[in-house]
Amino acid sequence: MEREGKKSSDLSLFLSSLLGYKSLQIQRLSLYDRIEATTHMKTFKVDYDDSMTYQGMKNLKANQAVSFDKHLDRIPSIKRLDPKQVKRSV
Repeated sequence: MEREGKKSSDLSLFLSSLLGYKSLQIQRLSLYDRIEATTHMKTFKVDYDDSMTYQGMKNLKANQAVSFDKHLDRIPSIKRLDPKQVKRSV
């Protein structure tokens, strides 16, 4: 969000809004996972944030991610879905 010029208050509002999602689960990564993520940076030529996302996905055995981040397309074992492609269920 910082790269997009958002203020800290915007980030705070966004993070606070996450508390309203009852089915949201936070995936915590261990120090080992974080070290493992650094190998993904080199393998897939992605930044640390993207490699952490991938490591979390590996832990969950997930192969799809809903994300605007096109860098995830560099990781062949996962499929990135643009949020605009995903239908909302109400």
